[in-house]
Parts: sequence; C-alpha cells; structure tokens
Amino acid sequence: MDQLAAIRKQFPALHQKVNNQPLVYLDNAATSQKPEAVIRVVEKFYRTQNANVHRGAHQLSEQATSAFEAARSTVRSFINADSDEEIIWTRGTTEGINLIAQSYARPLLKSGDEILLTELEHHANIVPWQIVAEQTGATIRVVPITDNGDLDLPKFSTLLSSKTRIVSLTHISNALGTINPVAGLVRQAHEAGAIVVIDGAQAAPHLEIDVQRLGCDFYLFSGHKLFAPTGIGVLYGRKALLEAMPPWQSGGEMIKRVSFNGTTYNDLPFKFEAGTPNISGALGLAEAIRFLNSLDRKALARHERALMSRAIELCSAIPGFTRIGRPTAGASILSFQLNSHHQQDVGLMLDQQGIAVRTGHHCAMPLMERLGLPGTIRASFCFYNTLDEVELFASALQQIAAGGTFSSSEVVSDQAIFDSSPFGREIDDQEILTRLTAMGSWNDRYREIMLLGKKLPAFTAAMKTEQDRISGCESDAWLKISRDPQGALWFAADSDARVIRGLIALVMAALNGQQPEKILAYNVDHYFDQLQLTRHLSPSRGNGLKAIIEAVKNAARESANNS
Repeated sequence: MDQLAAIRKQFPALHQKVNNQPLVYLDNAATSQKPEAVIRVVEKFYRTQNANVHRGAHQLSEQATSAFEAARSTVRSFINADSDEEIIWTRGTTEGINLIAQSYARPLLKSGDEILLTELEHHANIVPWQIVAEQTGATIRVVPITDNGDLDLPKFSTLLSSKTRIVSLTHISNALGTINPVAGLVRQAHEAGAIVVIDGAQAAPHLEIDVQRLGCDFYLFSGHKLFAPTGIGVLYGRKALLEAMPPWQSGGEMIKRVSFNGTTYNDLPFKFEAGTPNISGALGLAEAIRFLNSLDRKALARHERALMSRAIELCSAIPGFTRIGRPTAGASILSFQLNSHHQQDVGLMLDQQGIAVRTGHHCAMPLMERLGLPGTIRASFCFYNTLDEVELFASALQQIAAGGTFSSSEVVSDQAIFDSSPFGREIDDQEILTRLTAMGSWNDRYREIMLLGKKLPAFTAAMKTEQDRISGCESDAWLKISRDPQGALWFAADSDARVIRGLIALVMAALNGQQPEKILAYNVDHYFDQLQLTRHLSPSRGNGLKAIIEAVKNAARESANNS
C-alpha cells in the first residue's frame, strides 16, 4: 500500500477534483496519466535544450540529437528489437499502421491476395487496410470471435491460406480486453507465408514486450497510453523489410542528396522520418519507459489483476449489470452495460461523481455490430488505481442502477407526438435560460436538462426509422417534422439516451413552432453559450447536439426553399 501511494504521488493529475469530487480516473485504455518525471523532461527540453536534431552545427543541436537518439535506444531495449535502425518514430499507432499499409503492402499486394484481420480490431487497424485493398484489388478476410470475446483460433487457422499476404491483429482488444496468443498466431501465419503486424497500443503499458520472442514482422504502440506525451509513437519493423520498403512521406531528413535530376534516400531509420520529429515526445517516451522499468512490473500486473477481479466481483452483484466479453486471457478492461440506463447517461452520471470512464463504440464499430450492441461502458484500470477507487466506482454504479429506468410520455401516432409536445407552446428559450442560469451548480443544470428531456413524448419502435435517424449523433436519435398551415415548423425528436433527450428539449424550446426564416436566423451558439453548454459538454455529446441542430436547420432550409 505504501508503494502504491508513492507511485500515485508521482502522477499530479490524479490528485485533482472533477465536478467538486476527487478524480477517479478509469479511462486508461484511452490515454494514461503522466508522471512528474515525464512532465519535467518535456519541460526541460523546451526550457534549456530546444534545438533541431541531426542538422545543427552547434552544441545545443548536438545535445538534442544525442538525447533523441538515446531515446531510440531506450525504446529498442524496451521491446528487445535487434537494432536501433528497426525503431521508427511516428505520431502514434495509427500513423504506423498507415505507413505499413502504404509503404509495405501497397507495392506488394495484387488482385486475389488476402489481408487477414479480426473482429476485435480498432478502426486504426481496419480502415488503412480497406484503403490499400481498394487500391490493389486485395481482399480482406476477418477472423470471428467466440461469444466470450476470444479469437476463434480454429477459424484463424482455416482462414489462413496461400493467398494470405498480411495478418494484422491487436495484441490486446481495447474494447473487451482480450489478450490474443500472439506468438502462436505469428508462427501459424509465417508457416502460411504471411507477414504479421501487431497493434500493441493496449499491450505496451501492461505486458513486457519482446518482439524477437514474438517473432512478429511489425509491432506498433503509442506513447500516450504508456505514460508519455501525445503525438509520439513507435513502429518496429524487421530491418530487412524496412530496407526494402520505399519512403512513405518525403521532405527533409529522409534524404541523402536532392537534385532536380533525382533524389537519394537516407538510411534507416531516417528514411521514414521526414521533417522535424517530435523531439520532446521521444524524450518523454524514453523517460516514461525508464519510469516504468524502475517499478516491479510483475507486482504492477498482480495489482491490476486484483483491481479487475474486485471490480467484477462488486459490479456483478448490481441489478442490471451485464459484463460484455469474458475472455479467457484478459487485461484490466471491463466493458459492460446497465440494462436500465443508456451508456451515455451512465457515463454522465459517473462523471458527476468524479469518475471518468469511456462510453460508446470505442472505435470498434464492427465489433459492436458483431455483439449486437450500440456500444458499451468501459472502465479501464491502471496500476495507479486503488481498490478504494474500485469500490467507489461500484458504489456509484449501484446508486445509478437503484434509480430505476427512465420513463417518458407515451404516444400512439405520429400526430400525437406533435399534439402532445410542450416545447414551443409551454416552454421557450427565455424560460429555459431563466431556469438554468439561476442554478449555480453545473450538475444541477444537467439534472434539470434531463428532466426537460423526460417531458419529450416517446417514439414507438415503428416510428424510429432510418429515414428519420439523425446522422452524426453518437447515441441513436430520430427527428420528425411537421409544417402547420401558417408555414411554421414543428419538430418532435427522441433518443435512447436521457442526456440527448434533454439536449433535444433545449433545441425544441428555442426553435419549435417558428417560421423557417426565424429558425435559420436564430443564434444557436449564443443561446448555448448563455447556458454554458459549449464549455461543459463532452466532445461526443457536443457533436450530438450539433447534429441535432444541423438536422433542424436543414429542414428549415428545405422548407424555405420550397415556399
């Protein structure tokens, strides 16, 4: 316990308050917090070491270059690569996969070749391969998962064939926490003649990585999940492969000589590092690795397993709690749903208690489609979390579940929706402003917004059509429009998420029953600034609100044009 307290003390962000509550940070799969040592290294670089690398003729540049290349050596040792030349700096895992897809795969692939992915993949390990498949005529095959969230290993063996050129898969699933048996999969793929790309973004903070033991051809991870700054990542590639690959981006540093008659490219690793690199990010990543290596990683892993085990034990006793994925080998990632509440509402209510989790599809929409879910709530644990925090998290979930389901008005027809809607008749934007701005606490405002949403009449299942779905809103939301004989537009909308219903109510109060011209002229941004929504809404909810407003204004434009 004393050791854990000493570790936590080194992470300043963990000791702040959010919504007047002590922060319980359980969104580590999205990004980790940073220790003081990393923060100091980055600050020191900009205060006393700032110079460009490799090109300067002065001492400051030489010092920066030495530290920058020493950072590369630190990374090589961290993953046990054979040579510093096999370590390529990138902005992150996503950029690294794009580099491999365009520099290695695109020149290699042809029509009839196959790329093997899995249902567990993050979008960053799907979309780059889709693009290169379109460019080359190659085909993507997908390994399914079993119902508990494991990779279907017999199916993996079946899908491997003489046509398989590339296998690209995650080491640890960011959505379910599944740990894939990478070493064995690599051996099978090599026996089939394929090369293997491993997305290690989730694995690097939790597992000891040895790329030579794994036998993979490429391995990628991001600094920001490994207690380092954002905007820095690593692509490991076997030297022979990297040497045969053409540059992906061009410019300074990746050249030996340039003339208008032709260019000679630089040696590894600089061939793939065009332009000024993220020097401070590389130094921060090296310091994060040193920090991590200074700890007993086996003890950290045991602590993370204890956190996960306790979270599962406590949460499984909560009515309506459903764990999503029960992998045979799993990391400290708990994906779940509360049957009584939409995921976004759970995320909001936890945030009001200072507990940070992630909600949504986790950039794994094909996986959510396979599971038949719109998304999940994800609590992801790190060694700096405590058992007390796990208990606070479970207690908060228990309180949310005890609140029961969220009911709204019943309707029986499309017309009944418009007849029963109060917004624009009984409540307008000025009343909303008066009511909400009088509340000193933003949490009180949120609760009032959700109570307003409760007054919205509910759509029947038959009325929630694709035609009426609002595009761009992360939660499912639908909008119906009616025009009265005087030309005014009336809107009715519904959403599965309580908070989105509340935001819809704010829009309806301001714009319902207005002429198209007045709707288009209404300063929605000013209205929301007065409500302080633009300052307090999370990005996902903010994007949902923008999508609702845009749908309403598009209807007004269409109506105005047809008048």
